[in-house]
Amino acid sequence: MLLLFQLIFSLFSIFAIISVLSKKRSSLLSIGATVFWVIFWLLAAVFVWLPNALTVVANTFGIGRGTDLVLYVSLAVVFYILFRLSVRIEGLNRDITKVVRDKSFK
Repeated sequence: MLLLFQLIFSLFSIFAIISVLSKKRSSLLSIGATVFWVIFWLLAAVFVWLPNALTVVANTFGIGRGTDLVLYVSLAVVFYILFRLSVRIEGLNRDITKVVRDKSFK
């Protein structure tokens, strides 16, 4: 059963990498974001095929299970992305307010 999941996940990872590269070609992603997402999907595929390797990495950081490591890292990344998005939204709000004020006085 694990082999079926590994195959499906590998196909999904390949699809995701192709999608990331397509977004980069369309100039929708920066180089940094492209590198991040390609490395992310490659590592995800590697750890799906070598699940014990993730446990070894987790043990190196003093975490008992590989699954826990994935959860902790995922939460940290999600909160970081939320922080970046909220900063960007606040900046857009300031920019919109400035444009509206400038237009209203003309």
